[in-house]
Amino acid sequence: MPHLPRVVDAVGGTSIEAHRAGLERIVQAGAHPTSVVQLLCELQRDWARTETVQPVTEILFAREGR
Repeated sequence: MPHLPRVVDAVGGTSIEAHRAGLERIVQAGAHPTSVVQLLCELQRDWARTETVQPVTEILFAREGR
């Protein structure tokens, strides 16, 4: 079975319990929860790829509010 990452930041719910239930359904379906930040870092893969470091870090800092 292929590795199926799913961005958990995108799982919504009307309460904390609803959010947790959504995450549990994702895991039961065989997906591997991840975050937006982790996904961006995995897409960047190698920070020596200097042509994409600045755009990726701009997205990360905008996302994290720093």
